[in-house]
Amino acid sequence: MKAVRLFEFDQPPRLVDVAEPKITGPLDVIVRVAGAGVCRTDLHLVEGVFKAGMASKMPFTLSVNTTSSAISSAPTATWPSSWS
Repeated sequence: MKAVRLFEFDQPPRLVDVAEPKITGPLDVIVRVAGAGVCRTDLHLVEGVFKAGMASKMPFTLSVNTTSSAISSAPTATWPSSWS
C-alpha cells in the first residue's frame, strides 16, 4: 500500500510503498483509508517544529485527517463509549 512519509525534517515528504498492517495487539484496529488530507500539524512536522519529540519516530507517516472504515480488529478491541 502507499503512504506519504517524512524521512527528514525540512525536506518534502515522499509517497512510498509500505507493508500492509497486521493486528498485533489486543486493541488494534485496521482501517481502510478512503481519503486523507494534510493539515497544519503535518506541515509543522515537515518544518521540524516537533523535532525534539519526533526525531526518534522517523520515518513518520503523515496525515492526521482521514476518512476511513474499520476492516479488521483484534477480538478485544472496542469503540469508546463516547463514540456510540
